[in-house]
Amino acid sequence: MKLAFSLFTLLTRSLAPALLVFALLSTPATAQSENPIDPVDLETFMDGLMAAHLESHHIPGAALAIVQGDSVLLAKGYGYADLKARTSVDPERTLFRPGSTSKLVTWTAVMQLVEQGRLDLNADVNAYLDFPIPATFPEPITLAHLLAHTPGFEDIGEGLFVLSAEELLTLEAYLKRHLPARVFPPGQVSAYSNYGTALAGYIVQRVTGEPFESYVEKHIFEPLGMTASTFRQPLPAQLAPHLAGGYFYDNGVYRTGGFEFISATPAGAMSAPAGDMARFMMAHLQNGRLGDARILQEETAQRMHSQLFTPDPRLDGMAHGFMTMTVNGRRILHHAGDTPLFHTGLFLVPEEGVGLYVSYNALGGALVRDALFRAFMDRYFPASFTPVNPPADAAQRAAQYLGEYHAARANYTTIEKVLQLLQPTLVQLTDEGTVRVFMGGRTETYAEIEPGFFRHSERQDRLLFQKDAAGRIWLHFNDFTPFTSYKAPWYATFSFTAPLVGGALLMTLLSIFGWVVAFAARRGTGRASFAAGLARWTAGLFGVALTAFLLMLVGVLGDIHPDYGVPRIFFGEPPLLSALLLLPTAIALFALGMAFFTVLSWLRRYWGWFSRLHYTVLTLLALGVVWVLWHWNFLAFML
Repeated sequence: MKLAFSLFTLLTRSLAPALLVFALLSTPATAQSENPIDPVDLETFMDGLMAAHLESHHIPGAALAIVQGDSVLLAKGYGYADLKARTSVDPERTLFRPGSTSKLVTWTAVMQLVEQGRLDLNADVNAYLDFPIPATFPEPITLAHLLAHTPGFEDIGEGLFVLSAEELLTLEAYLKRHLPARVFPPGQVSAYSNYGTALAGYIVQRVTGEPFESYVEKHIFEPLGMTASTFRQPLPAQLAPHLAGGYFYDNGVYRTGGFEFISATPAGAMSAPAGDMARFMMAHLQNGRLGDARILQEETAQRMHSQLFTPDPRLDGMAHGFMTMTVNGRRILHHAGDTPLFHTGLFLVPEEGVGLYVSYNALGGALVRDALFRAFMDRYFPASFTPVNPPADAAQRAAQYLGEYHAARANYTTIEKVLQLLQPTLVQLTDEGTVRVFMGGRTETYAEIEPGFFRHSERQDRLLFQKDAAGRIWLHFNDFTPFTSYKAPWYATFSFTAPLVGGALLMTLLSIFGWVVAFAARRGTGRASFAAGLARWTAGLFGVALTAFLLMLVGVLGDIHPDYGVPRIFFGEPPLLSALLLLPTAIALFALGMAFFTVLSWLRRYWGWFSRLHYTVLTLLALGVVWVLWHWNFLAFML
């Protein structure tokens, strides 16, 4: 077990249908924008924006492509692909790692096979697999659920990224070894799933009889002329020299990382230049066609772009693989992608026939890609905005929504579950009656427009609070991350867990100090009973074990790989983890021993009442710590 891929979400942000098919099918095959973009003005504007972003966020290089209709308006490299050699980024040759943006190629492959009648979006995926997905819920998981990121899988980071070809698993081995638990009924909760996409790619592989990498080369890359794109790992010899370096900026120094191997190949292993991604965007903007080539029939492409899932008709949500949102009154199809070193965004504006693709080779890219697209939209497709004034009684209704929220995309069955504590979304009330949301290092303010339904104070982004039949409150975002969070119960919040564990540690350490002082003071004046001494030794050992556990946990999480900027555990199990996982059992045994001595002390009265009360409180805190360890899956033997 590892605290793996979910850690990465600390650095970045990389998942009841409301079908809009009729509206989409009634649009022209190729949108003809009434707002043609001047390429000269576009290049001038983007040059200034990119230069500012690269400098302010310590990004060595980036590749950009902007298309409209069947024309490339701008394909340009910025900065350096190789800092040491001072090699500039070439938009047609320099390969970046798009991460999860690769998923759009996988979903295109799935829709090709749906079009041919070889796959059924509503069939149980077990019909296409050579290993079973357990029947945890009565409803089976379908390909439609995978496309919408609603299969109900928990998130597992273990084994997703490795740093050498020798550690890389085949797609088949990865899927069979890391099958996640099913934690939600399919079709109900939007929780991003790398495993689900990898599973879809494996189904493509099994149905066609071709390795996934070969299939997309033959049926997507070759027809579109994407000659420098590949899912192969390591890179083919003719492409390897053109891979951009990935960088981590630390204290004024740029450190270079190596190739990031991804076992869930269809979920994020592509390498591609911006020029190739321009061709991919144009094909989708023209409903499957690029020049004389066609990768999807028009009806299939329109279906792929149509709404597949939304938790509420007032929100956007998911198309068939594409995420959807509204910016400046336009419906956007988009997908971001992240590896530790590369950060990417692809955005389509079908109404205007426009697409924008950008990829950066350093962490700062994750912080500017969305801002880049919003700036582009504000300049070329602006919209007026009317601020929202919340109703006078908005604060009363908002009170029930305040608190700590955890992403539905999380682990629930291994120690990765504890990462929910490290990346919460906080909802607070402002003096003006609006809600302030703290998420992923940014703060946004929303005003109520309907009960439970809020709009951003400065743009069209929306969020919705929903209460289910069990009384749990769900939070749905309608922006670049259209996925779901839930209001954490009080006992699973950071604000409860941290004081409990910290209080237990502090009180135990102070008690040990007090006992040592008392022992020194009474030397030569008598001895405490054996049971009383053993009770204090047990509490002392509990404190030592808890201290060691917390220090080792901080050590594991804080052991940052110098070239990638993420904890080393992200890429594999560190030696310290095995020792760390032994300590919770010791902590539990010492706490149970303290409970025994607490009962004994009251029965035999071998301390004064204040000392017995003190030890009782200490024991209750220790048992609270044991409960916390059990809740966050550190006590596997108790599961």
